Amino acid sequence: MRWNLAALVGERIQGLQEYAPEPLPEVARRLGLSEDRLIKLDANENPYGPTPRAIERVRAFPYLHRYPDPLSRRLREAIGAYIGVDPAHILVGNGSDELIDLILRAFRPGPKGGGIAQVVDFPPTFGMYAFYATANDMAVVRIPRRADFSLDVAAVEEMCRRDPQPRLAFVASPNNPDGGLLPDEALERLLALPLIVVLDEAYIEFASGSRAAQVPQRGNLIVLRTFSKWAGLAGLRVGYGIFPADVIKALWRLKSPYNVNGLAQEAALATLEDLDIARERIARLVAERARLMEGLRRFPFLAVYESQANFVLCGLRGIRGAKVRQAMEGRGILLRYFEGPNGEEWVRISVGTPAQTEAVLEAFASLQG
Repeated sequence: MRWNLAALVGERIQGLQEYAPEPLPEVARRLGLSEDRLIKLDANENPYGPTPRAIERVRAFPYLHRYPDPLSRRLREAIGAYIGVDPAHILVGNGSDELIDLILRAFRPGPKGGGIAQVVDFPPTFGMYAFYATANDMAVVRIPRRADFSLDVAAVEEMCRRDPQPRLAFVASPNNPDGGLLPDEALERLLALPLIVVLDEAYIEFASGSRAAQVPQRGNLIVLRTFSKWAGLAGLRVGYGIFPADVIKALWRLKSPYNVNGLAQEAALATLEDLDIARERIARLVAERARLMEGLRRFPFLAVYESQANFVLCGLRGIRGAKVRQAMEGRGILLRYFEGPNGEEWVRISVGTPAQTEAVLEAFASLQG
């Protein structure tokens, strides 16, 4: 018997847009440049890479033939000390993406009822919240951000007043792509609603005011963090979440047994032992962010958003994104480009080294007049 297997794939899955960024070797080939000529500022990666101790620990790791600790015990203890939270509230994942998916799977409605049917998304924001919600057959309610990228909390309150069913709400703080923080007052209003608020703090080390320590005292707050950005471990995929006691019990039952590999656990541990160096690099990037924003404000065709992350977003005024991209890629500079539903265009620039900042500013200067 020959089946049409594609027809058996769920309808929502068939409609998903594949996430397939262009690999660096392919970019170099397309631009006719060697990889070492590229200035990669399109993925909010740390240009300084892992700390020396993390690199040393990975090189010396002797247990590639052994399964890792399925509970990430030592790493959870170290994270708990780092953020001031009891490790019993911490679960480590294969990047924050795994934890986003895990949360949604835990609350997905079952055939006998229960669960949460709707996920609240606040675009423009990190696209994987809506992606994983759709993949888990959950309805996505989109409440667009205002023109300044702030949350329309009043619209959320009105939705909950009309229909008070419980929902999951994903909020990035700082938000990607603009780098803005969620104000305390907005968070308090969200937590007062029938929502489980998942606060994604992927970039919080470049800002201040983490809410991670609040989780044990709150019944409906989850905080996600990662080692990808500040720690330079994007290639090893180490994320973690801080969860209320009732939620984390369900996630332990659901997660894969060996979800965080041994190299990743060891590198993250070593980073937490190398905090002085990691924090010095964060300080350098924060200072470079200020210099980048100041330089970008010289160009009248850029509307620069104030950022608390390791990237800067610029709205394009009187110039097309395609023209900016052509000029940048001609110099081997890779940035991230966005389009809004009404024709708006933005470019997001990861904060790099001082030399990379100079290259970006020179490229924008070439577009003037």
